[in-house]
Amino acid sequence: MKFIYFTILLFLISLSSSAQVFYPGDYTEDYYRVLLIKNPTLETRPIMIRPSIMTSYGTDSVLQWNIWEDDFSLDFNGDAKRSFSILEPRSSFVYNHKYPRGYNNGAVWNGKGMNTSITGGFTGNLGILHFSFSPVLWYAQNGSFRIPPGPYNKSEFSYPVENRIDWVMRFGDDAVHQFDWGQSELRLVYKNFTVGFSTANFSWGPSRYNPIIMSKNAAGFPHIDLGTSKPINTKIGKMEFKWYWGAMYESDYFDENPINDRKYITGLTFGYQPKYLEGLTFGLNRIMYTRWAGGDLDTEDFFSAFLKNSGSPTAFTQNDEYDQLFSVVLEYYLAQVGLNLYIEYARNDFFGGFLDMIEHPDRTRARTIGITKTFDLENGGLFEFNYENTTLSNNQIQVIFPGIAATYYVHSVVENGYTNNGQIVGAGIGPGSNSDILWLNMYRPKGKYGLTVQRIRYNDDYVTETFRGVEDEPTDYEFLIGADYIKMLKDVSLNAQVLAIYRNNFLFEENEKNNFRAKLALTYRIK
Repeated sequence: MKFIYFTILLFLISLSSSAQVFYPGDYTEDYYRVLLIKNPTLETRPIMIRPSIMTSYGTDSVLQWNIWEDDFSLDFNGDAKRSFSILEPRSSFVYNHKYPRGYNNGAVWNGKGMNTSITGGFTGNLGILHFSFSPVLWYAQNGSFRIPPGPYNKSEFSYPVENRIDWVMRFGDDAVHQFDWGQSELRLVYKNFTVGFSTANFSWGPSRYNPIIMSKNAAGFPHIDLGTSKPINTKIGKMEFKWYWGAMYESDYFDENPINDRKYITGLTFGYQPKYLEGLTFGLNRIMYTRWAGGDLDTEDFFSAFLKNSGSPTAFTQNDEYDQLFSVVLEYYLAQVGLNLYIEYARNDFFGGFLDMIEHPDRTRARTIGITKTFDLENGGLFEFNYENTTLSNNQIQVIFPGIAATYYVHSVVENGYTNNGQIVGAGIGPGSNSDILWLNMYRPKGKYGLTVQRIRYNDDYVTETFRGVEDEPTDYEFLIGADYIKMLKDVSLNAQVLAIYRNNFLFEENEKNNFRAKLALTYRIK
């Protein structure tokens, strides 16, 4: 009945105008990334923060290139003193044949079998008060598949080969549906500065598929943020920053200990575009998270992102209460030839001191490297080439001397890891994993054709530590090839995708699985 009521509500509110909010997993943000490359004079572009709610950015210039000009506009609120807009309602249908699969979908989880979701809402502002309401309701048939028993005292539905992570493989043994507040927030915006309370998703850095520190793979966690509402101009270039405080929650499928059901998370991100180095961007990101039971926090915890350093006794402020993540980002746009290069270099912990930094500069490191290149076609279309490589597994010295560093998103303080409601907040491929993904897009005036090829090796850290010396270790890896299609109809946009997936040694058991994934998303386009 909730699903029916929500559908009726979206139909009723769909009789008005629209504005731009990027739903996680939708094609609109991918197309926006293309617009950023093809429109170098667009001033209100994000630097390091990739929000889902774009209302404060504004449309400050006419787009030089927009092949979907009749079907897609940057309809942000900007500096309007008063506005109200209906968000385009979107419904999605996904079928997974053999096992769950789906990344960067926010709160939505796609299990085995049939899955549906629906979202929409409204956004606007009254003076400096900005508001957005865009919840999501999703349903998963949640069919049965084998999850090997693990050696740990946690739920049978949790990831079996790592103890300290709440990564849900299956949400129980029945069909499941959930309501989430999605891309909703209340925000005060004054000039270029803002403070807000939000449940919206956001990611950090330019990565298209695997942002390491902050992605849109899990449900957005409730948080308060303070910082810039959009990049600000200074004498030395453009800058943006945000400081966050929030709560992440354990799923119902981890353990029975109520003490660790909630986590406190705080962090900050900073982005900088030098004035005299056109196209270059630098970024710094930091996250701290810890257990949060009643009475756990004090005033010092409010400033933890600045004060806490490492576990070393020689550190300025010793940290034995937080797990932490840190990354440095470098991005370069060469608009004249449609080129975008980027790298995110991250650590799963901080250096124990200056000597540790010299001796082990790559301890607990991870990286994502990517390239996007666009080619203008004679018929007015656009060809887009994308490649991204992500390495989360430990380096060679960590393999030889296991235990000197935990695998990614698994650490010593927080028992249920870097997750929210059973999904990973960072790169969706998961702890210790590596990925290569190539996707090619052909944009045309009324749609797009796409081709994707991907390889994932899941949790190499587990393989190298558990099966060291074994000749035929059960490496869990996946290879897929897929196609997607977008068609702009009169009032509806249609996005279809099919993936043919080969998985070997699923969850490190000797097996082979040929999975098939099909997706159909429909968006009612309001003009």
